[in-house]
Amino acid sequence: MTDDVHIRIEQPKGLRKQFLESALHASEFLQTLEKIQAFEQERIALKTTFTNALTDLTIASDQFIKSLPSLPLEFIQKQQQVLQRQMLQEQPLKVMTPRQEMASRMQPKQQPAEHLVSFMSPLEEEMAELKRKIQNLSI
Repeated sequence: MTDDVHIRIEQPKGLRKQFLESALHASEFLQTLEKIQAFEQERIALKTTFTNALTDLTIASDQFIKSLPSLPLEFIQKQQQVLQRQMLQEQPLKVMTPRQEMASRMQPKQQPAEHLVSFMSPLEEEMAELKRKIQNLSI
């Protein structure tokens, strides 16, 4: 009787192979689906942890701000006056034409000698200092 079934199907081995391959693909798909579900659960857990930590941080910062002593109004006014004086003492803006602005950008900017970084040995620095003192004396 098993011969009859095989006689009716032209390629029994080919169909069996396809059936087993489809079963293998289905099991691989199920494994992939389980991994995806595990990743999703982990993502949700991490998101919940992050949200809780952010909420705790917000509460802690609010409590910290509330616990700070308030500044006296006189101190705030004094600071505002100091800031206004500093802004007034700054150099006024120079209005330049585009050509002047371009020319100022092209000119090399010279830094004062005080701000230059020295890469000399201590002996060379001492010699340079002595030379400066001698020049100051001769003037």
